[in-house]
Amino acid sequence: MTAKDDYESYMAARHRPSHGGRIASRWAAFLLPHLRPGMRLLDLGCGPGSITVGLGVDAVGVDIAPVPIDGVPVAAADGVALPFRDGSFDALYANAVLQHVADPLAVLVEARRVARPGAVVGVGDADWDGILFHPRDPLIDRGNAIHEALRPHSSVRVGRELRGLLEAAGFERCSASATGHAEGTTDAAGWLAAFESSWFAAPEVVAYAVSLGAAEAGEMAAIADAWTRWAADPGAFVARFWITALGWVPA
Repeated sequence: MTAKDDYESYMAARHRPSHGGRIASRWAAFLLPHLRPGMRLLDLGCGPGSITVGLGVDAVGVDIAPVPIDGVPVAAADGVALPFRDGSFDALYANAVLQHVADPLAVLVEARRVARPGAVVGVGDADWDGILFHPRDPLIDRGNAIHEALRPHSSVRVGRELRGLLEAAGFERCSASATGHAEGTTDAAGWLAAFESSWFAAPEVVAYAVSLGAAEAGEMAAIADAWTRWAADPGAFVARFWITALGWVPA
């Protein structure tokens, strides 16, 4: 296996527990009022399906690396080449998917193709620039740049673009909104610091970063320590935006 293979295996294992804990009432709350029983919905990048099963419709999942989901058919496919006919779905959903692709618009154009007239689409994603952080530390800032360097073919600032991307893909009546989440207690800051520190200390991450020329091993260790110091500050605080957008296929 290559350093990239080891890194991707590590990342899949690292995020699997949190992905499996996501539920529709939290992550699809903005879309749920527009869904009705009997609708056929396509969940793009459905992952383990913990959100999919709570949408209350006839859902179909698609993922680049699918896993079985109880009661939900899942297809293996790339988002830019969906294995469905034109106009197959009454609703579309994508959670934290567009940040991972090189061309978010191409994915939404393909989603638009498989949507019926009048279909609703809901997308949610992050924007890495939408962060409030205190106290600042140059090492942590450098760590953020390394995070991004290890994701060269992704769209980590896609959140701000969601409404415009839906419009460009051919949806109408598009709207976007943002909600905030913060780590503002000792326990929350400690959890976040431990999570981030473990990434910079992981041998798989260090080896991959070094292989890309994105960082040196000693630098990664220093950033891991910086996160621990940050959590020890009595004023440690971080807040982020999560952005969602809705649109409809012209009737």
